[in-house]
Amino acid sequence: MNLRLLGLLFLALLGAGLLWLTWPKQSIPFVAVDWHGGIRHGDQAASDVVLREYDAQGQLQLLAHAQDAYHLPEGNQTFLNGFSLERFRRQGNLALQAEHGLLRNGDQELLAWGQVLATLGADSTLRTERLRYDPKSGVIETRDPVFLTHGRSTLQGVGLLASVKTEQFRLLHQVRGTYVP
Repeated sequence: MNLRLLGLLFLALLGAGLLWLTWPKQSIPFVAVDWHGGIRHGDQAASDVVLREYDAQGQLQLLAHAQDAYHLPEGNQTFLNGFSLERFRRQGNLALQAEHGLLRNGDQELLAWGQVLATLGADSTLRTERLRYDPKSGVIETRDPVFLTHGRSTLQGVGLLASVKTEQFRLLHQVRGTYVP
């Protein structure tokens, strides 16, 4: 029995020695895994991301949510998956939803794609597959087919240039629709 205990102790020491010999000798820096499975220094990934922006009076001005976010520091780009945002305004809230998004240059430009739905007022919606939004100028644009509703009126076209600030829009090509007063 004493030999068995001695044998088990020898095997345990041998296993610990092998583990020590095969353990990495370099420190591993803090990194994150990119979309393609590679590891790069400085990348950041997060799930269930919520962003709130307040005005000078402490009133909520913007609420954004993404199921997943992945930031690439070298291009100052953030990829979003399953995102929505809502901008609170006196004249009516602006809401935007899409399957995917990309914030470029920090927050200077938002590209959205995949079943994009924007609510532009109490009874106005915009549907498209892709769009670009410039938060500073308030300009929304797309070259894709667009479907707009305002009340019971509908408009369809290809390409859109719209201003959130002036609440004006222009369909660029192949415009058709139904106006219901």
